[in-house]
Amino acid sequence: MYDEFLQQLIQINVLPLCIIIFLIIFIGFNDVYEHEVTEMFVKPLFFLIILIVIDNIDYYLLNGRNTGFIHVLSAVLGYNIRICLMLSLIFIELREEKKILKNILVIPAVVNFVITMLAFFTKLVFWYGEDGSIMRGPLSYTPHVVSFLYAVILFVYGIYILKYDRWRESIVVCVATMLSLLATFVETMFQLRGILIGVVSLDVAFFYMFMHVEYFKRDILTGALNRVSFYADTRNLESKDEVTVFSIDLNDLKKINDTLGHPAGDEAIKGAAQVIRKDLLKGSHFYRVGGDEFVIVSIGVPQEKTDKMLTCLLMDMNASKYRFAIGSATMQDNEVFDDVYKRADREMYANKRAMKGERRKPQ
Repeated sequence: MYDEFLQQLIQINVLPLCIIIFLIIFIGFNDVYEHEVTEMFVKPLFFLIILIVIDNIDYYLLNGRNTGFIHVLSAVLGYNIRICLMLSLIFIELREEKKILKNILVIPAVVNFVITMLAFFTKLVFWYGEDGSIMRGPLSYTPHVVSFLYAVILFVYGIYILKYDRWRESIVVCVATMLSLLATFVETMFQLRGILIGVVSLDVAFFYMFMHVEYFKRDILTGALNRVSFYADTRNLESKDEVTVFSIDLNDLKKINDTLGHPAGDEAIKGAAQVIRKDLLKGSHFYRVGGDEFVIVSIGVPQEKTDKMLTCLLMDMNASKYRFAIGSATMQDNEVFDDVYKRADREMYANKRAMKGERRKPQ
């Protein structure tokens, strides 16, 4: 009996433990270069390790038909650690959103914690029968409901970030969420253990590896795609239909740097990027190609929609404290991308001169 239990324990843990060991080593190697990415994944990794430990304790107590306080404690901790793990992954997804939204999303986790704590005093949530089997009360499925809610939020927000040209991340998040739900279904239907924790470990590791790759494709300050991505993505665009290029340049950056310092200049660049990306359409890709230079490349977006995007962009700029010059050009038949980009650039500089002329006019 003991040998069979030990064999099952090894089968349950070998995959997640191997993944976690690999992930710890990889994070250790890359922390110097990707400290921001590493910081994001410290909490999910911590919760994942704690969850494995708690799950093994719970499995041991269940196998021994334990009905005492320790078994209830391990179950309560397991329910809450799972939700904390999901919440930490949601916060990675919402890294560019306002703090108030994150605070709101904590509420279901707090409610779940309060309800599961009732298991110590009442039979409203769960308890263990004399044979060690779990008995469920009217609130027993609260952790499952909250977990499902967070899974839905992950999936929906994974779709939403398509708006911000994060379609690769969207695919990773949506697939990871679906696999986790599938693992939960399989465990529940066939009364198995270890499948979900293995899938979640793989999800966390793959998500980190993805973010590691994305780190080198994006500008750290603004989150926009970087210059390398711009040149990689704009190869062979001649075969695409309806390609429009917007060349954008932030005004007065040198003045801000000289008078207020480079940190203020960085804040201006970051703020301008946030204004610009608000109006991006699906099919529009946003790049930072220089210090204060940005480019939007719209592919397969009709002219009337890009015109509307430009109008919205100008309105948002005027409503903000930032000013930037904009030039646009649409690819014509038999025209190469470099020529389109140069036309957009010329229009942007003409707009910049006009903006400076407006400021010099006597009041």
